Amino acid sequence: MNRFNIKGSKHAGSMTGSMLRRFFWGLGAAVLTYVVVPKMRRMAKPAIEKGVSSVKELAERGRQTIEEYRAQKEDAVDMIKDASMEQVEVQKDAISGKINALQETIDRLKNEIMELRNKL
Repeated sequence: MNRFNIKGSKHAGSMTGSMLRRFFWGLGAAVLTYVVVPKMRRMAKPAIEKGVSSVKELAERGRQTIEEYRAQKEDAVDMIKDASMEQVEVQKDAISGKINALQETIDRLKNEIMELRNKL
């Protein structure tokens, strides 16, 4: 049972030493943080700026690609519209020609009917 028998003076000395060690480790970490963090910021700043500029360039290229895609799509739509309009014009001309031919036939038939009535 001697193992569990802790003497007061020995325990108190190690506790104080442990507290002092922890205090000095904390103080050392604080000093290290105070000294190192600004240096790390200065060292990281160029990398961050480069990363930000790369992201901006990537976004700009993406925007340009989308604009080019839209322009190509609009050109394709315009070409389809132009082709459709040309086809409509051709059909319109053909229909107008047929209507004119029918109108001439009607006029000619009317004239023949009038001539036949006048002869009778």
